[in-house]
Amino acid sequence: MTNLNWRGLVLASFLLTATTGADAQTNVQDTWDLSALYPSDAAWSESAKTIESLITPVEKCKGQWGKSPKAMAACFEVYYTAQKAVARLSNYADQKVSANGEDPKSQAMKGQAGKLWASFGEASSSMNSEINAIPVKKFKSFTDDKALKPYRMVLENIVRLRDHTLSAEENQILAYSAELAGGSREVFHALTTLNLPFPTVTFKNGEKVQMTAPAFGKYRQSKDLEDREKAFQAFFGTYKNFRETYAANFNSMVSRDAFYRKANKYSSDVEAALSATNVPVNVYSRMIEQVKAYRPLLWRYLKLKQKVLGLKELKYSDLYLPLTEDAPPQYSYAQAQGIARETLKPLGQEYVDILERSIKERWIDVYPAKGKVGGAYMDGSAYDVHPYMLMNYNNDYESVSTYLHEFGHAAHSFYSNKTQPYQYADYPIFAAEVASTFNESLLHHHLMGVNKDPKFQLFILGQILENFRTTVFRQAFFADFEWKVHEISQKGNTLTADLLDKTYFELLKEYYGDAEGVVKIDPLYAVEWAYIPHFYNRFYVFQYTTSFIASNALAEKVLAEGPKARDAYISMLKAGGSLYPLDLLKQGGIDMSGTEPYKISFAAMEKALTEAEKLVAAKK
Repeated sequence: MTNLNWRGLVLASFLLTATTGADAQTNVQDTWDLSALYPSDAAWSESAKTIESLITPVEKCKGQWGKSPKAMAACFEVYYTAQKAVARLSNYADQKVSANGEDPKSQAMKGQAGKLWASFGEASSSMNSEINAIPVKKFKSFTDDKALKPYRMVLENIVRLRDHTLSAEENQILAYSAELAGGSREVFHALTTLNLPFPTVTFKNGEKVQMTAPAFGKYRQSKDLEDREKAFQAFFGTYKNFRETYAANFNSMVSRDAFYRKANKYSSDVEAALSATNVPVNVYSRMIEQVKAYRPLLWRYLKLKQKVLGLKELKYSDLYLPLTEDAPPQYSYAQAQGIARETLKPLGQEYVDILERSIKERWIDVYPAKGKVGGAYMDGSAYDVHPYMLMNYNNDYESVSTYLHEFGHAAHSFYSNKTQPYQYADYPIFAAEVASTFNESLLHHHLMGVNKDPKFQLFILGQILENFRTTVFRQAFFADFEWKVHEISQKGNTLTADLLDKTYFELLKEYYGDAEGVVKIDPLYAVEWAYIPHFYNRFYVFQYTTSFIASNALAEKVLAEGPKARDAYISMLKAGGSLYPLDLLKQGGIDMSGTEPYKISFAAMEKALTEAEKLVAAKK
């Protein structure tokens, strides 16, 4: 467990800006019910007053962690009691701000919760150091003691990091930096969502649009080549004008990572980031190696897209166009719920019943609204309460896919919280995206099976192939860039705008086949690194790729093998954080330490690509 439960950060898309339109839907059933957390803001405030009384006993544990097994067990009890209370308090404040970021009261509540997290971190800062200071022989008597049985893996995980754990005094100093550590991320979001002067673009039809992030997300898919290019030039031109500011902030963020790497005695920033969840660095490097090896499949897909769209050359600004120009299917939210019920049947009635509970108990805030954050996420950090999901449902296929994606996270948290004690409920990030993208894979299989219309089939095949492009190749590209720039910095280089542009542009050409004549990339788009928020969650993005690879392989197994494979998968969800990440996935039925999952997943991509090529050929 970490002080900030990571499940409040599970993102399906970039949370770059709040929506500004009028409420799309006022039906209370389509908004979440936060009363399961606290019946009112006043009740939240009263609870916040009591949190310090829960943190004080944690503070008193300083000097007590290694005294005796009984004392340690008592300290663990007050530690997790306080952490659980702060997580619940923070969950409520986070959802209030997400629903309406313009509300100053909610912003103040979130700030108060952040200070309580920092206070908790300071109070518990000596825990790891004191436990690691216990002599080896004496420590065995602790782990053998019945009182500490519920915490044996916690202890094992702490001792595993013994060589990277500082003294109690040094950890206290690190704890003081907690509120500063997120500064670069906050600057990024403030600059991006509040201060960038995005220009207004006039399109061919005379429409004038300010090219903000949501507008860019829409108009980068415009069917008109000139309008598309205008959107790209205006959007990334804005980032180019501020690239020195973004570079200074990016460099500051990487310097922060270097500070913690040095303080905790790691050889590299990536090792420091992955060590917390016991994921070997070679899993990261193997992912990049494997994805690069399968780039010819991406290039073949992009060539097919160029052919279908009738483009003389494929530009970077064309990549977001769908494979087919036929109008995509539209689905109401009620239809999405029905599709979800059918899609999830291979996972058994228990899983579908969780979906029904999420609808009945209003776990989800569904539609866009004024002041509401964009994108989608799931927050399962309130252990004694059900998860919450935020969406911006738009009556399209992507909204249905996002719904299944986020519910995968919610079901994972529900199973984990229900099955595991609090200390093992927070599952590792490495396994997190498996449950979400697994559901997307089931969705594709379901829809391909119920609608045999060639146009619809090509649309779904296009979605499958786009998922590989964006979640496998694009995220692997991000991970590659992130690793490279950290290594460049570690060698003593300052990450200037020119250096970041150069590194990003070279990788763009490498991944998208510039030398092979696949995609023509305008040098302007080298500044895209400044647009990506995920870089501010260090070495996070690679797990989108590994999880997608794992989930596709697992979905193929469940659909082919039935209940046995399904039960293994559900057991992985229920295991929460009681096992290390690679062991969790092995329990689910897949071994990510090797190359087999990549072979299975890329075989599925090639199958979809071949089917799409046949459908395109049949249209001629």
